[in-house]
Amino acid sequence: MVMRDTANDEDDGLWRKLDWNDVRTFLAVAETGSLNAAARNLGITQPTISRRMEDLEYRLGARLFSRSSRGVALTDAGVLVRDLAANMAKFGDAIVRDVASHDKGGTGRVRVAAPDGLATVVLAPRLAEFQRANPEIEISLDCGLWLDAPLEGETHLSLEFNENYAPDLVSIPIATIHYAFFASRDYLDLYGEPKTASEVAQHRIVRHVSHREQLSTWNPKLQGVNALAGTHLITNSSVAMFEAIKHGAGIGVMPTFVAHYAPDLVMLDLEPMAHPLLFLRHEPAAVRKSRVQRVKDWLLGVFEPAQQPWYQTEYVHPKDFRRLAADSGSASAKARAPH
Repeated sequence: MVMRDTANDEDDGLWRKLDWNDVRTFLAVAETGSLNAAARNLGITQPTISRRMEDLEYRLGARLFSRSSRGVALTDAGVLVRDLAANMAKFGDAIVRDVASHDKGGTGRVRVAAPDGLATVVLAPRLAEFQRANPEIEISLDCGLWLDAPLEGETHLSLEFNENYAPDLVSIPIATIHYAFFASRDYLDLYGEPKTASEVAQHRIVRHVSHREQLSTWNPKLQGVNALAGTHLITNSSVAMFEAIKHGAGIGVMPTFVAHYAPDLVMLDLEPMAHPLLFLRHEPAAVRKSRVQRVKDWLLGVFEPAQQPWYQTEYVHPKDFRRLAADSGSASAKARAPH
């Protein structure tokens, strides 16, 4: 690596450009003596560790490690940085403790990003329950629909289907979302109920343009239906799709949980069309704020597969939703009962 001459950088304020994440990563490498061990301890990838160390060495203009097949060893400059960084860590811990003592347990805003369908159909009906238990927490629910009018503040928690994400984020698969064909009873009474996927292609189709994440989980028959059918409504809003199908605009693929929230809708007697995972993601430091941790716990409960069988890994037919949910409730009550 080519080292940079920092003799003329004294007035540039390079110390202001130091990233605490890089310093924290450096300490982990210095303490473990291994990039791989530091990566395991921090829960990030080894290439990320290596990149951060190169960035830190570049900014400081000094080589901090000597590398070999046995791991890494600190240079003289590395030893000096380690000692100074350890003091930084102590001051950082003190700041976190002092600030946390003024957090008041759970006051302030938490911004949650979620697709509009999940936000509207799943989260919104459960918000009042959460707010009664946490009256001092303000929820900012960003559905990403108005790009020119974003909600203020950083996103603390994000619900998403995207498989690509920053490697230093915490990513938890919290539910499997199963998709199937739905239509309204009025539509089926008027046009008839298709019995095969090829018959679906002869009907009016309502299609969502963002059904393209985790393509390996999607039934290839759906691609054939979309290719053969004449789409009569295409949208980028899950809520618009839901309302259109609910009011008879056509047949479309929606999550099976809509059978719970809108029991008047009819799920066609066909095989399911997709089973993508839903992820809850956040910065590791975000949940140090108690209000963020409370919202995270609430979200985990909202998508708890044991209580909501439509989120289980294995596909559950809507006709079994009520029975399985009741069985789960009975089991939970027995577990809480004194013995």
